[in-house]
Amino acid sequence: MSAWRRVTRPWDGSPAAADLVWFADDPEAAETWAYGYPPVGAGERAARAWAATAHDIATVVGGAAAQVVGDGALARLVRLALPGPAPGSGPRLEVAVETTGTTAGIREALASVVPGGRVLLAARPLSSTTSFPTYHAVHLPGVHVLPVSWEGRGGDVPDHLMAHALRDIQPMADGLTGT
Repeated sequence: MSAWRRVTRPWDGSPAAADLVWFADDPEAAETWAYGYPPVGAGERAARAWAATAHDIATVVGGAAAQVVGDGALARLVRLALPGPAPGSGPRLEVAVETTGTTAGIREALASVVPGGRVLLAARPLSSTTSFPTYHAVHLPGVHVLPVSWEGRGGDVPDHLMAHALRDIQPMADGLTGT
């Protein structure tokens, strides 16, 4: 079983749960998210779950060109899993995948899709409330906002995604804390 937590900078001094090994999406970001896994096999479990999530996103997207919002480990895995933007597809695409969980990331994803497009929320929002104009950003253009399930599981995933996840998803440094 895995657990989720919001991680902020500067570190607030609160200790991370000692009974879990934590993996942050973007440890250099001012605000990010992390999942913690029991110590035995934590790296393998984290890599499999993150790679499976990227693979699931690619399955939902199908062959459509997608904008990936974010620079963290999950965004890199999603970019590897997707076919990439079609040449000449323009600045707005049919699908955006939001991987940061931040209000700014959600706004960027909503603004990057065409009317009737889909925004996949691949990261749990970092705040319980997110302020943006829902009528103009979601309702009027008919944007579909869909959460991506993060079950901490990991079935069959392509070998290249698993290899990248094992290399890129590292445990948080000692003393790194979250909120």
